[in-house]
Amino acid sequence: MPGGDHRVIAGNVTMPQVMALAPPQFAPSQATGPAQILVAFDGRSSPSCAAQAASVQAGIPSRFPGCAARVLVARAGSSATLVDAALLALETAEAPPPLPDGDAGSASLLSALLVEADRQNSAAAGLFAGGERDESVDWLKLVFEPVMGGGFDFVWPTYRRHKLDGMLNTAIVYPLIRALFGRGVRQPAAGEGVLSLALVRELLADPDWRREPGRAGSDAWLVAKVLAGNRRVCQAWLGGFTRQDEQVAREDASHILARVVGPVFTEMERHAARWQRIEGTQSVPSFGVASAFDGAAGPASVEGPAAAFRLGLRELETLWRLVLPPAALLELKRAAAARDEALQLEDALWARVVYDFALAHATRTVERQLLLRSMTPLYLGFVAGFVNETRELDGAGTERRIEALCAAFEQEKRYAIARWRWPDHF
Repeated sequence: MPGGDHRVIAGNVTMPQVMALAPPQFAPSQATGPAQILVAFDGRSSPSCAAQAASVQAGIPSRFPGCAARVLVARAGSSATLVDAALLALETAEAPPPLPDGDAGSASLLSALLVEADRQNSAAAGLFAGGERDESVDWLKLVFEPVMGGGFDFVWPTYRRHKLDGMLNTAIVYPLIRALFGRGVRQPAAGEGVLSLALVRELLADPDWRREPGRAGSDAWLVAKVLAGNRRVCQAWLGGFTRQDEQVAREDASHILARVVGPVFTEMERHAARWQRIEGTQSVPSFGVASAFDGAAGPASVEGPAAAFRLGLRELETLWRLVLPPAALLELKRAAAARDEALQLEDALWARVVYDFALAHATRTVERQLLLRSMTPLYLGFVAGFVNETRELDGAGTERRIEALCAAFEQEKRYAIARWRWPDHF
């Protein structure tokens, strides 16, 4: 790996050190050719995206002298048409339409970016959500410099958040992807990233675009392709997370879980031969100030999640018996018997539950959408326990708590492999 600490650490990933790269150099003639840096914003849910795109267009030349840049913005519709930001600024501002259901919009946006980056012969292509950003950090330099000057193929934008924000990532996505692919990417499936030209062309040539167009291009698909391919990857800490997704805030918890976790389970199935051979975890080089949590979250009640967990045990036990071993169901019942403020799912139990549901998703033991939605009460039970455990913890303490969870997922990976190879043996 270019620069930085990339040690193999069994069952643990230390917070990486701040890294710096030498300023990249560009030949003067490149400034007049095709765009060397291509930036695409998903502006379908952000009214201020045009102004942000114009700011980025003006800011790139000062950070990468002699480098031509082009900024594009996604417009309405599931096809995610990319419009040049300079043309967009001349149009009358209109409220953006709602995003298409599922991952179709994000997938088509990635496809459009890859095609344009290949056509422009761009050294780096970045895909970002629209909306405000933490301007106290030089996020443009942090996120593009590893590709432009450091030889990396993919950069994950990573943000400082409140400790109870993004709980699906904390409880399932981060520890699961880390255990499967052995790379400690803190926020792996956030729908953003910067790609090298080599990776752009590799992804464009992938047969999945023709073979499985409904799957290709999703956030989970991109993560799995990058991590399974042993590409040079890193993450850039871009300050505080300032954007609010109103659509997600209104969305039902079971729908969010199915939309986010379902594609991750699909990629787990597709890459089973790969992840079953991976042991341990490698730390991922980081740029910027590594800090996952921004102070303490506001007071949170566990009454609702705890009640949903207990209701699930009463109403969904028959379905869960098709997915979970009897011993797991017994442990869940014991956890549900505790008072709200003492409720807790042990990390090893939770890791095995996630692996069991992933297997049921692969074997289609239960219809997939029903299966994923039925997992919601279990997830809320874990959330209730996490709130109880971290209520008095600061950011560093919460990060240590999450490290313990990730270690459990890695330790229980042998259980997942055994279940995968002998699915009928509880």
